[in-house]
Amino acid sequence: MTTTMRPARRRGARALAAAAVAGSLALAAAGCGESGDYAVPDRVCGVPVDADTLSPLLPDGEKLTESRRDKGPGSKSCRVTVDDTLVVYLAGDITDRGTDAVSPGDRGLRRLGEPALVQGVGDKAAVADGGAKAMASCTYKGEPRQFVGLVQLEADAPVPAKTPERRDALLAFLKSWFPAAGEAQGCAP
Repeated sequence: MTTTMRPARRRGARALAAAAVAGSLALAAAGCGESGDYAVPDRVCGVPVDADTLSPLLPDGEKLTESRRDKGPGSKSCRVTVDDTLVVYLAGDITDRGTDAVSPGDRGLRRLGEPALVQGVGDKAAVADGGAKAMASCTYKGEPRQFVGLVQLEADAPVPAKTPERRDALLAFLKSWFPAAGEAQGCAP
């Protein structure tokens, strides 16, 4: 059962400052700061997610966009931007079972900073300072395969700013996005 939640709203720094000034002056300006807000979606790159898990990974800004790319059979990626700055990269790949796609020694994960194995997502998962990766056995087109999903933060100043909170936010988002992403690519558990 999928529950659609009302998306959270993000405000740009100017909108927040304007709202604070308006509140402190007790002005009743209906809609003040609303035009620059973007709604945090409950679907990202065609995959349903809990907006509350996506929101901590997104900076304030005016506009959120995404661009999807089909990289061939069983391989998709998507770039999420805020105000034309790439902030989150998502990738999903169907691979052969037995491929160890998630390891703290993996160069890609090490590049994201201090990867550590975590529990509660797929068959195996790791979270690093700037990303997270998981893999799970599945069936794809009637064949035993595995789904590998990657969440990578791309901005120069990733959010949350503090590394422990960012790692927790990445894990929470991975738990929300990963199972739905695998199913969306036709890799059923």
